[in-house]
This record gives sequence, C-alpha cells and structure tokens, in this order.
Amino acid sequence: MEVTERELSFGTTRVPYHYGADRLPELVAATIRQLPDADAVLLVSDRRVRDHAQTLAALLARHLRVETYALDAVEAQKTLPSVQAILEYATERRLSRRSVILAMGGGTVGNIAGLAAALLYRGTRLVHAPTTPVAAFDAVVSVKQGVNLPAGKNLCGTYFTPTLIICDLRWLSTVPRSGLRTGLAEMAKNILVAVPHRRDSFTTALAELDRRPLAALRDLLEIGIEAKQPHLLDDPHERRGALVFEYGHTVGHAIEFASAGAVGHGEAVAWGMRVAAEVSRRTRGLDLECVETHHQLTAALGLPEPSERFRTIDRAAVLRALTADNKRGYAACEPDEVLMVLLDGPGRPARDETGRPLVPVPVALAMDAFDRVAGATRSEPVSRPTTGVLR
Repeated sequence: MEVTERELSFGTTRVPYHYGADRLPELVAATIRQLPDADAVLLVSDRRVRDHAQTLAALLARHLRVETYALDAVEAQKTLPSVQAILEYATERRLSRRSVILAMGGGTVGNIAGLAAALLYRGTRLVHAPTTPVAAFDAVVSVKQGVNLPAGKNLCGTYFTPTLIICDLRWLSTVPRSGLRTGLAEMAKNILVAVPHRRDSFTTALAELDRRPLAALRDLLEIGIEAKQPHLLDDPHERRGALVFEYGHTVGHAIEFASAGAVGHGEAVAWGMRVAAEVSRRTRGLDLECVETHHQLTAALGLPEPSERFRTIDRAAVLRALTADNKRGYAACEPDEVLMVLLDGPGRPARDETGRPLVPVPVALAMDAFDRVAGATRSEPVSRPTTGVLR
C-alpha cells in the first residue's frame, strides 16, 4: 500500500498526515524532509510497542541523533509527574530548541508527550506516530494535549499543533483484537454525531478487519479524518462547534477515571454514548431507532455487556468524576448539573443559543441513565422531552 499524503487543517495551520502500510522507510524520509534543521529527536514510546519503536529509532538514527524514552502508557501515568520526567530527561540529554519530540503509541502517549513538547523551551516541535486506532483515527486529529489531575480526566493541558503525523497501518494491525475494537468506539461516535451517512462504510470496514485488515484500517482512518476536519477547520481548539466530538465523553471520562483505567478510553466512550442516547431520549425526544443504533454499533465492536463490566466500578466515584467534568464553564450550568453533548437525531447535535452543542443536564438524570445502561435495560418510548431542556 503506497503512502498517502493528506493535509489536516486546524484553523489556518496545515499539518501533513502521511500514512501507508509497510512503508516505514518512506515515512521516516518524509519526517526528515519536514524537519531538515533538526539536531535530535526524543522518541517517547509506549513500552508495549518496543519492537516498533526500535525499528523507527534505527531508521531515524541514520539521519540524526536519537534519544529514546519508554513509559507505561496506562491511565495512572497520565499525570504531570510523567510530563516532568520527560522534560528532565530531555534536558539531561541536551535537547535544544531545534530538537523534536516524537510521540509513538496510543492516545495516552500522545497526550503526555504532546504536553511535554508544548512546555519544553515554551514549545518544541512535535511529531505524532500513532500505533492504535483511537490515536490514529481520532486523538491525533486534534491539537488538544492534556493529562489528568486527582479530581478528574484531562483537567490540565493546552493546545499544541504537531508539525507532522506519520502512521504505518501495520502498527495498528498488531494491536490486540480487544484493543482494536474498543479503540474504534471513537469512530462510532464520529458516525453518530458528524457523518451518519458513512455508517455503512464504517460497518463494512469493521466486517473486513479480519479479511483485509490494512485496507479496512485505511478506510476507517479516512472516515475519521472526513468526520473531524470540517469542524476543526473552523474551531481548532474545539471550544465551539467541534465540541460535538465530546459526545459520550462526559460520562465516558467519568467511567474511565473511576475504573482507574481498567475500562479503556474507547470502551468508556461507548458506554458514555449509550448514556447520552438515553438522556437524549428523555430530554430531546431522540427516537428509539437512533437509540437502537447506539446499541447496534457498540455490539458491532464486540464489547462486553456493561452489566458485566460495571460490577467493579464504584458508582460514587463515577458521580464525583462527573461533577468535575472539564466542560464546565463553557455554558450556563448549575452546581447540580453537568454539560453534555446530546442528539436531536443522527448527525444533529442539540445546541444552545450560542451554537455550542452543549446541554445542561441534572446530574441525577445523568446518573439514572448510567444506572439504566449499567443494567443493560432497553429504553422505553417517551411521548415528549421532559427535563434538562436547553435554556
């Protein structure tokens, strides 16, 4: 599969995205062309992709000095101390303002290394090399870099645009099947909120992952770019219209955080979408067909039933994390409410008077919907919207 060269637009900034299968030498050559004056690269990688990282490091070392830093890319490590450790390592290895931080791994590595790049010398060039579907199709198609605080997910971070994104689709094909499926939950989200007309393409690609994995992964990547690009062109910091991509994340982040990472990001977002669909049904009159689509898409991902998964999750911890959600302040929201992205229909997010796709929802209602999803109970029809309507 030849290398495809796309260009992502974050406002007025253009970022090359090069991807292909079994084309790592070409991807490295593209990296060197993009960074002709670089004096060194710090390759920050997930320990689980050690073999990929060693191969990449060896190819890069033919052109410039390479330093390597491996970390355990688990939720518990997505913290400021992890960022500081990278910064201290970079200065010990005498990286300069001409150096580059290259983040290789999933979304966790991208966020930790991305924030480190933003802070080192007040901004050091960043290259993303995503090795998981959730990173390649969704996380790197964004300029958000952030880590967690004890109160909740992604409460500390910034916006920092990468210089380049490279992806060998072979990396994605080596992700364990469970990780591959849960990572694709972000793609299901994009279908529901942005490109419902691509649902058939999405499910076809899912079905072909075993038979034609590299072609299917390429198709999924391109659907992900198609879904996000129009929104990020106008709203690169995802503070207005692009907040649609927070669908499922309000409760999803709370689930992920409360489980201490035992429930991965993609899976947590899948259940968060199911909760958002239930709230949308009650407050926005979302029809049962669209609610059922949520069930069908999560079933297509091969996820475990939430009634089994949620047995070990502390409901009180979900509630605490929910009330610390990082969207608070974008719109009017009472202390006993939380801001959520809701749907009026497929690809039709509910919007407030400013155009933001955020709705204040009583926390009690969100938790009641969580309990329904946790019990895997199908929704019953409602005659009209009830509480939590737009103000």
